[in-house]
Parts: sequence; structure tokens; C-alpha cells
Amino acid sequence: MNVARMLGQAGYHVGQVGKWHVDVAEKGPEKRDLGAAGFIAQWGWELMQPGKNFKADPDEKSVMEHTHAVLHFLDTHRDRPALAYLAHHTVHTKVEAPERLIQKYVAKGYKRSGGPQPKLEDRPVADFLAMIEYLDESMGVLLAGIARLQLGRETLVIFMSDNGGLTRVWDNSPLRRGKGSEYEGGIRVPLIVHWPEKIKAGQEIEKPVHVVDLFPTLMEIAGGSVGGYPLDGKSLLPLVDGRGGFEREAIYLHAPLYIPHYNKTPSSLIRTDEFKLIYFHGDSVQENDYKKIIPGERYELYRIRDDISEKRDLAQALPEKTAELKAKLHAWLKETGAQMPVLNPSFDPEKWQYHTYSNVDFSGKIIPKQNAAAAPDLD
Repeated sequence: MNVARMLGQAGYHVGQVGKWHVDVAEKGPEKRDLGAAGFIAQWGWELMQPGKNFKADPDEKSVMEHTHAVLHFLDTHRDRPALAYLAHHTVHTKVEAPERLIQKYVAKGYKRSGGPQPKLEDRPVADFLAMIEYLDESMGVLLAGIARLQLGRETLVIFMSDNGGLTRVWDNSPLRRGKGSEYEGGIRVPLIVHWPEKIKAGQEIEKPVHVVDLFPTLMEIAGGSVGGYPLDGKSLLPLVDGRGGFEREAIYLHAPLYIPHYNKTPSSLIRTDEFKLIYFHGDSVQENDYKKIIPGERYELYRIRDDISEKRDLAQALPEKTAELKAKLHAWLKETGAQMPVLNPSFDPEKWQYHTYSNVDFSGKIIPKQNAAAAPDLD
């Protein structure tokens, strides 16, 4: 089951263009054999492409090409409802943007990046700021195009990111840490919903939601059936259309793995409207020195609504709340049969950070040097 297949059964056209990290390598033999369209079709999607008359300035990340692919798809699939999934490669390293926008930020005093992967001490670089503006321009082109096609009244647009900003190129303050982290800088992202006929403009909703909520939301809109499958998410429509009645006890996250280049160690968390409890399963990194491992499991508790920077750990000050959320988190892990991390007798806390994505696969297996180029881009 996935959203493409279920919406297809509900009578929708479903199209995709852009980044696709369902597979590991994204450019492996299967994609070469099937071609891009056949590769995406495995999951029930149609590969969206711009019309034959589309012409754009050279753009390594195909920002405007992907944007116009969505408009062409919506225009040529008017016979029944459609879902268009646009996953831009920007904003994402490596840094790449139109020269006119880079020069705009150089003129404002920002340094140009010395290469495609900026250094921490260079941030924010002109190239990265230009990437953000180019993404903004593309959203303007998308919304203007939807209006031009006279689809604005009946088209829902959802804008969001998949994770927090990469700290190597961006400072996520006031949020703590960044991409790959359990802290807010890694998991708190924008979610903007635009649907003039259904949703009142200008609302700011503080209720925490999760990407898993999009599937039941889209299925409710489509009037389709989820076929009796258990769902982790809840439809967001009652939350955004004024009906009310969106209730959920907590959001859970479980990531039982090491990701060295994000300084990520095995952890789980529970997030309620007011609190967030993080469980480090066995190791964590020292905040001011990521090369140092803090051994042993531990819990951190934050009153997240009042402390989005997660500066005040309340685990010791509020033992009853800590125990309550701890019990709920472990009950959820048991109920879902979550895979738990196990002790690695060969783990070396002095060397773990040197096993980066360039030579380690998702299971932790070392990839021979000659095959390292085929490793996934996790940046």
C-alpha cells in the first residue's frame, strides 16, 4: 500500500518528479534497465515531464523544469482528479543556483562558496541563499501557473520540507542542532497549506503534526478507502478547515541507528502538545564536542512549547512527567514491534565518526573503496 496506488484506485492520476530516495542508490542497474519512467511506475507513479515546448535557462538541479512538469501534468490530466508530487533537489547540497541570484547575495556582502560543499565556517554562503530564493521563485511560477490553468479554486497545495537544515551550511537557531538530529533543528519543518475554497487564509496552527498525516488527509479528500490498513497518521482536514476535533495523544519517532556524519546515535522520542521526551538507547554525543561519545542510556525532557531551543532538560526536575512519557514511549515501541539497537562488541568510540556515508552502507557494512562512489547521497 502507498499513496500512489491507493489514490489511483480512487480514480486519481498520480505523478512524481524530482528526488526519489525510496531506493538506496537511485542510479542503480534497475533504474538503468527500466528507464526513469518505468522505475517510478513500480510504485504506481507516472513520471511528470514538461511539455515539448518548454525551454529554460541551464539549471543543474532542474528547478524550473520540474516546476513546469507539474503544470504540464495538471493541464494534460484534466479528465479526472490528479496528485502531483514535486520533490525539488534544491535546497540541498551541493550548492547550485542561477548566477544572477548568487551575485545578488555577493553584492549584499555574503561570501561565495569555495566549492559545491560549503564549509561550516563559511555559512551562510551566497550560493545557499540564492538557492532559497530560486525555490521561492519556482513556487511563484507554480502558483501563477495553476491560476492561469484556472485550477486555483480546486487545487490544494502543500509545501513542506523532509527534515531540518544541514548545520554545515545553515544555522537553525533558535532551534537546536540540525538535519539528522532528534532535536528540533532536525525534525521541525515548515508546513504550509493553501486551498482558497476550503481553508481560511492566515491561520497559524500550533498543533504538532507529522508527514504520516498526509496519507489519511489525501485519502479523505479523495473519498477513497484505505482498505482496513492500520494508520499511524490522522487526517489534517478537521485541523485546517475549521471543523475542529483533531485529537492525538502523541507523535513518536524511532531511529535505532548511527549516522556518523550527522553525529546521530540510536534514539527514540515521544512528542505531546507540551512536552518532548528523548530516549538515547546507549550512546550520545557531547554537545560541544561531537567527537566525544557519552556512554549509557539516558532520557531528556523538554517543555517544548516554552523552550523550542531545548536548553532546559527537565528530566530530573519533573520525574513524574518523565516516567509517564517513558512508559508511553516504551509501550509504543513494544506494540509496534520496533527493531531495537543491539550492542556491537567491535564498536570503537574513537573511530566511529570516520565511517561516513562515503564508505559505509545503511547496515553499517564497509563498502570497498572501488565501490564507494555508488554509496547513497545522504547529505
